[in-house]
Amino acid sequence: MSESKPNLLSLADIEATRRPFVEARPLPGPPYRDPRIFSAEIETLFLKMWLCVGHQSGLSSPGDYLMREVGDESVIVMRGDDGTIRAFHNVCRHRGTRLLDDAVGTVPACISCPYHSWAYGLDGKLLTAPLMDEVEGFDKTDYALCPVRCETWNGFVFISFDPDAVALVECFAGLPDFSRFGMERLELGARHEYEIAANWKLVCENYGECYHCPTNHPQLNPVSHFRSGGDSFEGDYFCGGPMRLNDGCVTMTVTGQTTRDPIEGLGPDDLRLVHYFNIYPAFLLSLHPDYVLTHTIWPGAADRSVIRCEWLFAPEAIDRSDFDPSDAVDFWHVTNEQDWAICERAQKGVQSRSYRPGRYQSLEKTIYFFDNWYLRFMETVLSGNCNGDNG
Repeated sequence: MSESKPNLLSLADIEATRRPFVEARPLPGPPYRDPRIFSAEIETLFLKMWLCVGHQSGLSSPGDYLMREVGDESVIVMRGDDGTIRAFHNVCRHRGTRLLDDAVGTVPACISCPYHSWAYGLDGKLLTAPLMDEVEGFDKTDYALCPVRCETWNGFVFISFDPDAVALVECFAGLPDFSRFGMERLELGARHEYEIAANWKLVCENYGECYHCPTNHPQLNPVSHFRSGGDSFEGDYFCGGPMRLNDGCVTMTVTGQTTRDPIEGLGPDDLRLVHYFNIYPAFLLSLHPDYVLTHTIWPGAADRSVIRCEWLFAPEAIDRSDFDPSDAVDFWHVTNEQDWAICERAQKGVQSRSYRPGRYQSLEKTIYFFDNWYLRFMETVLSGNCNGDNG
């Protein structure tokens, strides 16, 4: 009989977060700082669930690619000559060499391994392998790049390393219908990448509440009051809800104004709201009247994360001669930097062995949803009641 693994988190701490909201306490320190828990999260969450790599408009032409890293895995997501977006492990089939290094790029016609020049087509098939015709029985068709599951939802490209992962469409069951935003037709207007010294969960939790906004975001409250949030939504794979723009404001910019028209097809309510959702584990989706903003969070270590932001706009807005996304980009860049600073400060605090969580404030309901989703997927690992590497 195999023995249970030692607890990574006490049962008392788990139960404290799982109590009804009015009694519950946030997660304690170990999930934010323990490298063993971080490794378990990579295996249990990030290598098992669907991960958004970006919007399809960032892969507009054949050979355009995104490279993403999750734990020890690296994946290439690329548009082929036939227009299809596919994903492959970023590993040469000869001796395992990493093929591409840049997070974003374009290959002209094929992917060439820098070690021995094996070359792969945009569909992953092996095209050339120098001198391998001298190897008896070698067949190029046996050595295509290893595929990774790849699907799209409303124009966003998702990958999963798990062939048995729940269907992507099931992850969005119960999510409010946002088809009116036409996200699949939006186009990439700006992209920015941040590296921060904070755990990925701190970023997700910070995104899900505005209790911190009056103290940390002086430019935000005049545009959208921190108490303007509506009902919060919770599903098996998401949480979130809307916040209201202040009277006289039409979007989230420094002035609350813009020269862009609203996204075509939106109703009166959408012109007064911004919808904020966290698609688990770490895809943050913000729908504004005139643009859509996303944050994708990529954990690097227990205390380090990479965050990639994309601003998406209607094609008719981008086609205008006076198109300038800077009002939205600059507003959120300032907001992001403020958020990253407080997340890094929080990371330093939860490193202390003295840290004991307090209570959720009423504005932190979506953090409660997020924390309890996390425990539902991680409890077996954290409590030590598992066998094998992945529980």
